[in-house]
Amino acid sequence: MILLGLALLAGCAVLGLVWATFSLVAAIIPALVVAVIVYFVMARRVAVKAQGAMMQAIAEIQKGRIDRGIALLEDVKKQYAHWQFFTASAVDGQIGSLYYMRQEFSKARPYLEKSFGKHWNARAMLAILAFKKKDFAKMDQIFETAARYSSKQGLLWSVWAYCHWKAGNNNKAIDILVNGQKKLGNSDSHLIANLNNLQNNKKMKMNGYGQEWYQFHLEPLPQQQQQVRYVRR
Repeated sequence: MILLGLALLAGCAVLGLVWATFSLVAAIIPALVVAVIVYFVMARRVAVKAQGAMMQAIAEIQKGRIDRGIALLEDVKKQYAHWQFFTASAVDGQIGSLYYMRQEFSKARPYLEKSFGKHWNARAMLAILAFKKKDFAKMDQIFETAARYSSKQGLLWSVWAYCHWKAGNNNKAIDILVNGQKKLGNSDSHLIANLNNLQNNKKMKMNGYGQEWYQFHLEPLPQQQQQVRYVRR
């Protein structure tokens, strides 16, 4: 990354200058200090610029101009990905999530595959794409990695369990929720309720998570369900 390269270059310049004047031992600490200062000062400047560009993209998305927002996110990636670590994967996660929420799954997949491991929403969406192809081994691998980074996200554990429950793997779903409760304690009442439901051979109910749940398109929105019932009549 460019920032790291510039910081190392500044450190090497100080190292050479002090070494030539005094000694190698005397040069090490000043070189490290300069390298660290240069890195963090420049990283802060780049972060501020990137954040400003991201806010413009988010503003467009909030206004419903999704395509314009995606285009701006692509620009952010082009301008700043080579400057700072994880910038590209963070932006890819955002773009992939937007395409997924619009149910443009083929467009979403390559972005979601490159998403940052800590972006649990994007990783969960990628795991669900594997679930829809009945590739449960890959699905579990993705969910497991996401859970290591985001173990305090109750919805992540619940979505993972839901996929296994829908596939008929009730015991596996229970195990996942048990592990989730160990990480969360009693902080997620929806997770606990679903664990009790499965242990008593009842259905999982995910609507308590609200809109955050429906973004995964594993169940239709309530109004869509009403429309379906009306059409069937």
